[in-house]
Amino acid sequence: MPYYSFIILCYNNNELTKQAIETLINSLEDTYIDQGIEIIVVDNGSVDSTEEVVKNIILSNIKEKIEIVYVGLMENMGYPVGINIGLSHCRGEIIGVLNNDLIFPNNWFNGLVEVLETDETIGVAAPYLSYAYGIQRTDVRFNSIDEINAFSKEFISKNKGKITYITRVIGACMIIKRQVLEEVGGNDFFFGIGHFDDDDWCLRIRIAGYKIAVVGSSFVYHMGSKTFKTVKENINHFVSINRSKFYRKWKLTKDKNIDGMYIDREEYIKKNPYVRDRDYIPSKYTKYQIGEDTALDKKDNKILFTADWENGYSKWKEKLEEIIINHEDDRIHLWIPSNYFNYYNVVNSIKMNSLRKLDYNNIKNIIYVEENIKHMDILEFINKFDGVIKIEEDFVNKYIVYLADKLRKKIYL
Repeated sequence: MPYYSFIILCYNNNELTKQAIETLINSLEDTYIDQGIEIIVVDNGSVDSTEEVVKNIILSNIKEKIEIVYVGLMENMGYPVGINIGLSHCRGEIIGVLNNDLIFPNNWFNGLVEVLETDETIGVAAPYLSYAYGIQRTDVRFNSIDEINAFSKEFISKNKGKITYITRVIGACMIIKRQVLEEVGGNDFFFGIGHFDDDDWCLRIRIAGYKIAVVGSSFVYHMGSKTFKTVKENINHFVSINRSKFYRKWKLTKDKNIDGMYIDREEYIKKNPYVRDRDYIPSKYTKYQIGEDTALDKKDNKILFTADWENGYSKWKEKLEEIIINHEDDRIHLWIPSNYFNYYNVVNSIKMNSLRKLDYNNIKNIIYVEENIKHMDILEFINKFDGVIKIEEDFVNKYIVYLADKLRKKIYL
């Protein structure tokens, strides 16, 4: 049984993934290897030769005590879900969540482990990075691994013993105790393709009573946003809509940051105790209550239609018009949870745009659902429906469809 688990999430950029795996393996000392290490490589629907590259690394791996596992997904599920799928495969007590655009110098892991294992109040330890936000950022650039190792050695020597407690760290490189994951769970899939999922995760960890530490005796080279640059969507758009979800979910009206401390989030943490029923998010759903096969067409189906409603790249508007026309005998439930979206704005937009073309006054089969479903009850909620609508270019919808398929619900394409 491995004591240390590392998740590397990748989407294309196979050469970066190869570099990340190889430098990770080479950076780990025998002390850790002897305790057992697994590296879970989650391929988030890559269309390049990532699978071949990773499997070649597995075949050529000479460090037998390091187990490398390839997990291939059929399509890009977005960053939060991709990480959750990796978490569901982990067996270790200390878990690293890593991007594939990282280069790991010697001794980067030592300081992080020491901090986590000597202080029970620290739940997450993170290194300083070449590319990051806030105090984690060193803003250095190098052209070789030798240069990175030389800088890292000097940096660690100068900053050894320095520990800074902050409100959030970026999700590119986080080392987390298993007990923390058991208490707070994984990422929130409502953050779609990614951005602000790490803010949300860190806030839940802090509310649960754990500290988040940036450790001076650790440096990792991070190239920054390499995966997001390969997707066609506008990154700024997703930052904007996910910031809105984050503020709405936690009822924040502002987000003042002073030296890594988000003042308004800290105030929230002081005033609000951790409530597992509200704050825990499963990284994996295991209890699928599979009923009768609903694949056969019938009239008066109860169909779930949900989307990343404020995502300008989602095809939900086009899909909604199509579904209304083709499913006039079915009941279409538009789920718009108000803890992530402005329910009234979305409904008004639907009525004034999509439904207006079809004379919404005469459309009787649309049912609006504002209910905020607890994450632990998502399966039960989906199970109430006969089927789920699949929407293109929509990562929130992808995960709902993924779960519905596990429940053997009909997927309407």
